[in-house]
Amino acid sequence: MKIKYNEMDKSIEIKDELKSHYTLMKIVMILNLISAVLQLLDINETGIGFVEITFFIIGIISLIILYIFIFKKTTSDKIPIEKIERLTKKSIFGKKQFSLKLKNGKKRDLTELKSETEYNELKKMFSEIGIIN
Repeated sequence: MKIKYNEMDKSIEIKDELKSHYTLMKIVMILNLISAVLQLLDINETGIGFVEITFFIIGIISLIILYIFIFKKTTSDKIPIEKIERLTKKSIFGKKQFSLKLKNGKKRDLTELKSETEYNELKKMFSEIGIIN
């Protein structure tokens, strides 16, 4: 587990490559959005067809994902404990995903937690620190 508690700063330090992963995802979504806009610029000349509908859908999906990555998720490596609201766990298609819910409404995904035992260890550490009851 690459999550440590820093007693000096009273913060949680997470060591993963989430920031670079999210930056790459943002770049891909921006490129998708630019591509969709460029394809839809000449819609008056070509009319609405399958390609235009496909690029419109790709543009909308890219815009939604970009919004989520910018406004709903964070990649902070150092999170003060007073900003943490709770530790969450959800299961999507049988795969468990763990994250920290912050008081500002954002979520910090914990990609390094792979098993239920690591989740329980982190939960125990958070109990000792006083983050969760």
